[in-house]
Amino acid sequence: MFSFGSLMIVFSLVLMGLITWLGYRFSKSKMLDNDSYFSAGRNITTAFMTATFIAYAVGTGLIFSPGEMAYYEGLTAMIGYGLAISLSYIAFLPVSGRIKELIPSGNTIGEYAKVRYGNIMYVVVLFVTIVYMFCLLAANLIGVGIAFNYIGHIPLYIGVLIIGVPVIIYTTYGGLGAAIFTNGLQAILITPMLFITAIIAFKNSGGPAAIYDGILKHSPEFLKVFHPTGLEFALMIIIAVSAAELLNQALWQRVYSAKDIKVVKKGLLSASFMTFPMTIIAASFGLMAVAYNMELPHPSIATALMADYLLPPWASMIFMMIIVLAATSTASDALAAFSSIASLDIIKSLLPDLAPEKAVFVARIATIVFGAGAMLVAFKAPSILFLLLIADLVAAAAVIPVIAGLFSPNISGKAAAAGTVLGLLSGLPLFLNNQNLLSFVTAIIVSTGVVFISARVSPANFDFNKLREHIKTID
Repeated sequence: MFSFGSLMIVFSLVLMGLITWLGYRFSKSKMLDNDSYFSAGRNITTAFMTATFIAYAVGTGLIFSPGEMAYYEGLTAMIGYGLAISLSYIAFLPVSGRIKELIPSGNTIGEYAKVRYGNIMYVVVLFVTIVYMFCLLAANLIGVGIAFNYIGHIPLYIGVLIIGVPVIIYTTYGGLGAAIFTNGLQAILITPMLFITAIIAFKNSGGPAAIYDGILKHSPEFLKVFHPTGLEFALMIIIAVSAAELLNQALWQRVYSAKDIKVVKKGLLSASFMTFPMTIIAASFGLMAVAYNMELPHPSIATALMADYLLPPWASMIFMMIIVLAATSTASDALAAFSSIASLDIIKSLLPDLAPEKAVFVARIATIVFGAGAMLVAFKAPSILFLLLIADLVAAAAVIPVIAGLFSPNISGKAAAAGTVLGLLSGLPLFLNNQNLLSFVTAIIVSTGVVFISARVSPANFDFNKLREHIKTID
């Protein structure tokens, strides 16, 4: 008889092999030109747009981190996380419209920053984006690694490699188009699988009454809506996730790839509606772990460990495949996002005459290097939530300077860069001192104050037509 861990490896390899093959086949048929590698042909429809937004959200930020915070902070933190993921898509609605209007032929957030603000802010935005993408990728690989380790008793690095290598392969070959196509497959599979396994788990747990009684016995404060630390986390995570997603290269890429802005907005609204209940379902496993007074060997394993405890072996295997699919979806998005930045921003700045086919080659090499680096970090398995919050704090300091530049012509590049750096320097010490909410609020207030005071005192008067004139497709 095969052990559960051995079957996890077999099913994961089969699943990843199938996704890799389908991603390759799709990319081969749809790669019409070099620009398609970075923009997926700029004709993505509503169905794929909705699926890719759902699949992007259903990574570690939905499967692992909400359960972790539900376990440590309770009901309010769980609801806050659900609202954070859902509302971040709502917040992106007006921004996406402005991006599509001003930069119809864009590829990266970096090229916008360079034309709008100049080289200093360009470097700052690249730093923010790369840090965020790297942390996001590493966090997803960690999620799979710890699930394989604690559920299947498989060395963590094997789980990381089983997911990391295939994702790198199909994203390296197909770029954004491969990521979006496989996102569609992942969303179709994850959504029903998550609901089915959750229903079985709730039934086996004894139902809501049993869960309520267990929490009341072990951590009654977790049931209070105004539980102070839970409420603080809820507010913090809403701010953090919204800030991060507004600057997320993966989301900007999807705006550029869409057939038109209506497609983007329909996709965002649909995904916002779907991701809230999915987050609550995933997070509820953390509350169930509290009810059962379960001790966690790793802070991020609450959801997977509780699912394995409550589900019969066949359903537990399905849940493990949900984890594989979830990590794969967001990991491919992070890789595709970084590859475009590495090629079209970093290398093209050094080699302005870089040929389109060479740009694709550079992007493919960058995907491999970036993925390998993230796997090395994942082998150490730090807290997923900690990694994501570090990335979110960096984004929080930059969000107002970057996004306000889409709407106001009066903000200068120097003011935007100064605001971002000062915001980060103000918020980081507070974050390291475990004052999480205050750190995010401080970073945003300081950066906002700097850019708007500067805009009032010394307006820049930027011409938005320059964005359309200078930012073109690569072919």
